[in-house]
This record gives sequence, structure tokens and C-alpha cells, in this order.
Amino acid sequence: MVETTTKLKEIKLENNMVQVIIFKMQNADVTLLEKPMINWVKDATEKFETKVVEFNSSKTEFEQIKSALNKKPYTMVLYSFCPLLTQKNVELCLDYVFFKGEKIIKLPHGYVFETSFFNTLNKFENMPEFSADASEFLKIETENEIGYATEILQRRIIQNLILNGVKFINPSNVVINAFACIESGATIYPFNTLSGDTVIKKDAVLKEGNTIVSSEIGAGTVVANSIIKNSTICSNCIIYPFNTILENSFVGANCVIKSYNKISNAYVGENTNIESFNNIGK
Repeated sequence: MVETTTKLKEIKLENNMVQVIIFKMQNADVTLLEKPMINWVKDATEKFETKVVEFNSSKTEFEQIKSALNKKPYTMVLYSFCPLLTQKNVELCLDYVFFKGEKIIKLPHGYVFETSFFNTLNKFENMPEFSADASEFLKIETENEIGYATEILQRRIIQNLILNGVKFINPSNVVINAFACIESGATIYPFNTLSGDTVIKKDAVLKEGNTIVSSEIGAGTVVANSIIKNSTICSNCIIYPFNTILENSFVGANCVIKSYNKISNAYVGENTNIESFNNIGK
């Protein structure tokens, strides 16, 4: 009896047993938090071999799936208009088929099936349905739906950052795009917008009202009410509030930059103090 139980525990669906087919629909390149909708779906399937297929309205869905199959034992079919899908929900759908011994199931949008069984079919028929977390299969098309999906994805980003040790003061008033990287120990106050490939290092503090685009803020640096674009600010700096603007610039460690400055295409060496009302650089 013990031996049988042990064998059962060893049975699992391996990642290399699954192919995922994602149909690229008309609005696949619409961006949510700067990431194309289809890439959000691909994130949910990154553990598995994934093939993107441009949907052809002149062919049947069945025909297009059949021509995209490989020899993996299991196949999952998804659509680019479901960007709220998570890895957990994808795995739940696959496990349902695997452990229940189902040959094929219909998802709210998509399918999971044994590939060998699907190859015996000529059309879809008599499929049991499995909804898993159906809210993640919401079809995103309209402007209102895009807004709703953006809010959900933003909350997920912030929740993950909190779990990783980032502190937020009223996160509902913060916008963080899909590619920003914030290290543990950083503190983010309200009314901050982080976009592009921005990096916020550990123990940095973003006070209220910053707009930071594709820039790096060093460890222990404090920035307040400033616009920073395509720049690097090294560790333990203080950037005063009231619309300091830095563009295409480098600021060395331990600098102090006071209010109402514009710094563009400039190199500021470490341990520099810049008083207010300066226009530095080109």
C-alpha cells in the first residue's frame, strides 16, 4: 500500500509534455502597461513550449489548430485577447485534463486536449467544459475592458513587489509599467509614475510626484517631485522637489540637487552640490 501511494505521488504533468498554441488576434499588439496584450498571455505559458499562430479568419479554428500541432502529448490552445491569464490558472487547466483523464475540454476561450486524441477528430464535438478561474479568461476588446484589465495587472505588479519587500505609501496612486524593476527595501510614495526599463535600487525613496522614464535610481537615493528621463542617479543622492528635470544625464554618488534645476545631457561628478535655479548641460 505504501509503495502504491509513493508511485501515485510521483505522477505529474511535466512541462516538456505540453505545447501551447496562442492565436494572435486582431488586437494582440494593444499594450497594457507598455506590454503587448499577447505578451501577457505568453508570460502565463512561459514554462511550456509556446507557438504563436496568426489567426486566419478564412480558415476554421479546427484546421488552424491541427496544422500547428507538434508531437507533445498534451496541447493547450489560448487567445491573445485574454491577457489576465496567470501561470497558476494555466497549470490548473492542464492538471484537470491530466489527472481527470479527459481527452479534451473546452475552456471559456480555448481548449486543452490529448494531442493523439485530437488527431483522430474531424471537428469539435461533445466537449466537456472547464472554466477554472473564469475571470482570467475575460475577453479584452473595448476601451472599458482595456482599462479594467490594466487596473488588474497593475494591482498584480504592486502585490508582487510588496511580497518582494518594496514598501508603498498608498499604492492606489502609483503607476508602474510591466518592465520596471524595483528592488527590496525601496519605498514608493503616492503619485509616482515609472515607465520604460526603469530600475529602482534597494533603500531608494521616491517621494510624491515623480515621473521616471527608463532611468536608474541608485541605492539609498531620495527623489521628490522630479522628472527623470533616460538618466542614471547613483547611490545616496538627494534630489529636491519642485520640478527638477534630468534628461540623458549621469549623476554620481552622494550628490545633492536642489529645486528648479534642469540638467540635460550632462555628467555630474560624485559629491557635487547643485543649488537651485540652474540650467546645466546642452
